[in-house]
Amino acid sequence: MADIIIITVVFSYATFALYRGLRKSKKGACSSCSQRKSCSAACSDSTAPSSITKSK
Repeated sequence: MADIIIITVVFSYATFALYRGLRKSKKGACSSCSQRKSCSAACSDSTAPSSITKSK
């Protein structure tokens, strides 16, 4: 009986974690981040970060 409860808890948490991850991934990287309001590298319109330069 205890093994059924443990298995149910494990699968329930796995389902919850997958649901939460998919929901956050649909929002995008910066909008789902908990630091989106104070992040200095907030997602800008460019695809590459401005701190990285191409070397010749």
